[in-house]
Amino acid sequence: MNSIFKYRLYGRSKGRGKLNTISKEAIKLRLKKIERINYNVIDIGCGYGESTLEFARNNKKIVTACEKYIDGINNIAEKVHHQSLSNIYIFHGNVHELLDQYCSYDSIEEVWILFPDPWPKKRHFKRRLIDEVFLNKIKKFLKKNASIHIATDSKSYISEILKSIYEVKKDFVWINQNKQGWEYSSLSLPKTKYFKKALKNGLNPFYLKLVKL
Repeated sequence: MNSIFKYRLYGRSKGRGKLNTISKEAIKLRLKKIERINYNVIDIGCGYGESTLEFARNNKKIVTACEKYIDGINNIAEKVHHQSLSNIYIFHGNVHELLDQYCSYDSIEEVWILFPDPWPKKRHFKRRLIDEVFLNKIKKFLKKNASIHIATDSKSYISEILKSIYEVKKDFVWINQNKQGWEYSSLSLPKTKYFKKALKNGLNPFYLKLVKL
């Protein structure tokens, strides 16, 4: 498959400016080391990095922030620099490229995908990240009992995700199959910009936790 197509990034990647000096140095440094680490947590599409920073501050695990949006990368890199956090790695690009180029099979303990782009128009559904193909791919990189955490405020997306989970039920178990377990607002989870935006719009975010068998 053509790599340009394979690692294509949909949606906005640029914000107010370019990658700043701190971001460039952080990405360069992390990419030098990234192949040598045993992945603990990958935070996919982490936006401005609220979740990445919270995970990193709350435990000693290495957290890899995978993000395409330049303003988000700049924010994460600056916070990492000023807070002297040594357990955050930054990957500027597509998660498929991160997996294919830098991750080994059975190397990841946790994957977080909080409020991925819902691509609400039906003609754009194919751009959505989470589907049966993605789950079948990422399972190869997960350790046994590794977890995938997903949150979205899109009803059509959650419906699609649940269908995908059913198709891979021999490889994953859905842990929180009750209202108390899937209501994001009532759980101790990162209150990101997109979580707050969902509440402002009167939406109730849905949280899913999968564990690899």
